[in-house]
Amino acid sequence: MKFLIPVESIKGNLGGVILYDPHNNEVLNQYVHTQRKDLPRSGWRGGVLYNNYLITTDWTDLHYFDYVNWKFIKSFKRNTFNDLHCLVINGDLLYIVNTGIDAIEIMSNPLEPKPKDLIFIFEKNKIFKKRKINLNEKFNKQYKIEPHVCHPNALEIVNDKMFVTCFEDQTRGNRTGKVIELTSGKLLIKNQNCHDADFYKNDFYLSGTRENKVYVLKDILNRKWPVKVDEVINLAPNKGWWRGSIIKDDYMYLCASFAYGIDRPFKMIILNLKTKKIEQVNKLPVLAGKVWDTVYQPILLKGEN
Repeated sequence: MKFLIPVESIKGNLGGVILYDPHNNEVLNQYVHTQRKDLPRSGWRGGVLYNNYLITTDWTDLHYFDYVNWKFIKSFKRNTFNDLHCLVINGDLLYIVNTGIDAIEIMSNPLEPKPKDLIFIFEKNKIFKKRKINLNEKFNKQYKIEPHVCHPNALEIVNDKMFVTCFEDQTRGNRTGKVIELTSGKLLIKNQNCHDADFYKNDFYLSGTRENKVYVLKDILNRKWPVKVDEVINLAPNKGWWRGSIIKDDYMYLCASFAYGIDRPFKMIILNLKTKKIEQVNKLPVLAGKVWDTVYQPILLKGEN
């Protein structure tokens, strides 16, 4: 099994991608991108595979990386981009979680993106405060666009439903996180500061970002919403900022970053979802002196089991 993982060094202000074997805890290859000079964050974050390309984000750009030939191809900019997180491909559409403006941007033609739709999450349900967003403003020239009223982190598309994890409303404090379904605007769950969402065998798994827990919501497509957490998987004594997950064959591969600016590699746990036990804890090895302290969205490499 191999993952492509967009990576960030906040301490070193670097970004790039690694090829990673989780079971042997081995970095098989890495690419280090040119450091940005215009903004203080160069890290690569969300990512998705399309044809032979890894499409990934940094704070305000999309990057295209040929992972077959292991080389950087190009970048794509758009004025609305700010604090980009997760990417999803659904059909031939590219979905971009734009945390800075509390929105989901949808692009046609992922390799030569063309704007198709822009969905402001705070317009979908009255539980959110409203924001005024001037789309003529150059958000990609700015660092912090705050306060966020939703802070979307991840998107999971299930059948015709689009679930967005919203970490917290910065105007209202902690434990204001929610998961909202964008098509209907309905809340799936509230008051959970979750980051990642994985739909697996009709259940929904949420990483409790700062709580060192995984929350399980059972059979969500056949229940009335909002729901309450059905099961909690405790990750203690392991601690971290839990963000970046994949579920494959009854195992969750879940990453943990640490406090901003700490020169400490991220770690990955391998969690058995049948036994609810952690079977492996990996501290990412350092290759060529590059310490990757932060991770958002690991991707299972095509053709891997």
